Parts: sequence; C-alpha cells; structure tokens
Amino acid sequence: MREETMRRDLSLQQPHIKAKIIGTTLIIIGIVFLFISSSLYIKLGFAALLIGFFMIIIITEKSVPQIISNAQIEGNADAVKQITKELNLKGNVMFIPKSDILTEERVFIPLKNMNVSLPDIDNDFVFSTGNDGKSLGLVLPPSGLKLLHEVEKEVDFEDMDIDHIEEKLQTFVGMDILKSVSLKKTQDQWKLEVGNPAHCTQNSDFCKQYPCPSCSALLSAIAKASKQKIQVENTVHNGKKTTFFFTMEG
Repeated sequence: MREETMRRDLSLQQPHIKAKIIGTTLIIIGIVFLFISSSLYIKLGFAALLIGFFMIIIITEKSVPQIISNAQIEGNADAVKQITKELNLKGNVMFIPKSDILTEERVFIPLKNMNVSLPDIDNDFVFSTGNDGKSLGLVLPPSGLKLLHEVEKEVDFEDMDIDHIEEKLQTFVGMDILKSVSLKKTQDQWKLEVGNPAHCTQNSDFCKQYPCPSCSALLSAIAKASKQKIQVENTVHNGKKTTFFFTMEG
C-alpha cells in the first residue's frame, strides 16, 4: 500500500500530469466565471477555458507524427493570440527564470509595457488581476519549454556565466533545430539573432508577446542560465532570420 501511494505521489509530480490537473482546474474556474455578470469575469472565464485546454494539450509525453505536432503548435499559437486579444493585452513578453517558488520557467504577458510591476509568480499562478497593485497580465509556460527540456538532455544551462551562454546555445544548431544562433550585447540591450526558426509566425507583434517554440526555448535557456528576467523590447524579421532585442534584470 505504501509503495502504491509513493508511486501515485511521484506520478502527480510529473510535468504533464501537473499541467493536466491545472488545466482541468482552469476549465472549471472558467465555466464558473462565465456565469458571473461582469465583463471582466466573462473575459477571465473565456481566457481560463482557453488556457485550460492549452495546458492540457501543450505538455505531453507522447510522440506524435510531425504533421500532428505542427498542427498542435499552430493551434496553441492561435489559442494564445485569442486569449491576449480577449484580455486586450498589449505588453511585450517577459521570460521568468526558476525561483524558490517557481520550479519551471514561465512567461508573463502584461497589459502594457510601461511601469510593469511583476506579481509573485509560483507554479499555479495564471492571472494577475491588478487588485494587489501589481500589473494586470497573464502567466503561461513558454511555448518552447518542452523543447528546452529535450535540449537539456545534451547540455546544462543551469547557473552559467553570461559570457559563455552563446557557446551553449550552439547546441540548438548542432541538433538541427536552428540554422544559426548569435547572442551579442549592443549598448544597453542584448541582441539574439536566430536563423530559420521552425513555426515562426513572421508576425513581429506576436513574436514580442509569445515567441515560437524555437525562439522561446532559446530565451528560456538564457533566462535560466543567467537567473535574470528577460524583457523583450522588439523583434525584427529579415528573410529567414528573426532578431530579438531584450534587456535583462535580476
């Protein structure tokens, strides 16, 4: 009996199981919110439903054919676009590294870019309603979190010196995930240039809010290695290359 309990407890700690539990909870919350006659709660309810389905689908341990995987990625991107549109979120994405209360990287999409006050984000945090004086916004797993986990089977991004991060990022090129990758400091910003990222939307506005899995995995790796928050300032598309300009803060 004790062994069965231990196995059950360990299985509940697996990322895909936790994601399904949180996703199901959000779907229930979303349904409840839809019955509250308030425009804010209706929007939050709709968003909770989408995020719930999103979290159940995006994190999976099963291997699927490439065409199905591609369709899932595109579907997830469309879901996030709809969520940010319904909540009228206009701010650029911020990548959040792990912390004492957060066991995996997250992204925060704020309502606007000016004077962003980041809420205390833990594993279960999803909505910041602004009632506590923090910025209104949405917290999601990065679209490239699963990809980063796969890359980390080859290289460890934990606790790295910022000057050596670019060298480690070349692992993405060696694994044929990207054509090229370059990370450089330019005045008061950092410049990340990515060659031929898969599933790139070529939409700079959306790239600034929720980058594709390849770019997201890179930015998450940088946040993890540096233990600093990454604030995307701008994105530029030039042919098959995507360039991110971002700042970092502890």
